[in-house]
Amino acid sequence: MTIEPSATPARDGAATDATDVAGEVAEVAAALAPRRGEVSASISDVLATRIDDLRGDPALRDLLGASVEGNVETILHILRHELDPRAVDPPAAAIAYAQRLAQHEVPVNALIRAYRVGQSHLMEWAFAEATRRPGDVAAAASQRIVLVVMEYVDHVTQHVVAAYEAERDRGRRGRHAMRVARVRDVLAGRAPTAPDDRLAVESTLGYRFSTVHLGLVVWRDPGEGGADGAGFGTFERVALDVGTALGAAGRPLVVPWDADSAWAWLPCRDDAAPSREVVAGVLARHDPGLRVAAGSPAGGVEGFRTTHDQARRARDVALAGGGEPPPVTLFDEVGAVALLCADRDGALAWVRRVLGPLADPDPGVGRLRETLRVFLATGGSLASTAKRLQVHRNTVKYRVGRAHEVRGRPLGDDRLDVELALLACAWLGPAAPAG
Repeated sequence: MTIEPSATPARDGAATDATDVAGEVAEVAAALAPRRGEVSASISDVLATRIDDLRGDPALRDLLGASVEGNVETILHILRHELDPRAVDPPAAAIAYAQRLAQHEVPVNALIRAYRVGQSHLMEWAFAEATRRPGDVAAAASQRIVLVVMEYVDHVTQHVVAAYEAERDRGRRGRHAMRVARVRDVLAGRAPTAPDDRLAVESTLGYRFSTVHLGLVVWRDPGEGGADGAGFGTFERVALDVGTALGAAGRPLVVPWDADSAWAWLPCRDDAAPSREVVAGVLARHDPGLRVAAGSPAGGVEGFRTTHDQARRARDVALAGGGEPPPVTLFDEVGAVALLCADRDGALAWVRRVLGPLADPDPGVGRLRETLRVFLATGGSLASTAKRLQVHRNTVKYRVGRAHEVRGRPLGDDRLDVELALLACAWLGPAAPAG
């Protein structure tokens, strides 16, 4: 925006031209220049009083004063010499102060509000000085000062907010890197054993190892999220919401793994298994494409490692089938299949040997296979299987009988093998005939 000074009525009824207005503005700025220290201190006091987040420690308060003084001096210089407010660089102290606020995790809204409040207070000083002139001249000069200062504040605010965000992102990357490094040490068995060393690691992570842990892997389908930072923020919120829904004993520990996934640990009150329905309900409130795999609750440092390993194995199972993964995968439900995933080809060959033609990829055979799996999982109950599959019990009876026929032999001593093979088929996909 380019400021065009307008003509306003002047004393004695004559028109006040742009030169007159500029001269009066320069006089106001010149009168305030010797008092810029007093003006700056007054503004700093107002900011510290009205904006709680800016009170900070003494060093932060000193930097606030330097930032205010730099901005006041620059504004007065612009007014005295008719400079373009958007052509000047922000004061170095203003940039440094924005960066320091980011380091102290002061909300960016406090920084933006500081410029608005500071602008208002500076106007009070300028208006008080302008009113020492005749009425018409004072009005014209005040209007000009308002426009110039507003444009300057808008210009500088963009720069300091950009500096704040860049410093915040840099700090987050550094903190994430440190936290990931500490977590990797623990997972690799390099956890400190001395009490003081362990306390230092727990302080860095903001998480204690003495509790019962529930490991999670939170991920999204590739291409479903935005930038890395936004994606990790989503993963943090999911882990926090899952912890709240499951009644966790505190905040989760969440570290980024890559652009599309994060690792998390929830501090649990006991070793009760997580509820699939509860976790799925949490995911339903977030963006589509988000998935969660969970281990089993386990205590101590060793439990921290174990539940994480289980969560990763559960995720491997969720992805192994090649189709769309389910929203929630629990290790307690797929533990045996997770072990088979270490050798998927060998597992499918074994499934084929156990199930025979019942492992065929034909959709009709798939319905028979799923019905038999649920039938065996419910202890051979026709009623329970019918309810779970939402079909008539006679349909269940027919499909179970037909499944035995397709397999070519009835259940015998190999019942456990059949159940595991059916479960593997459900997660890994059917096993096509060799050749």
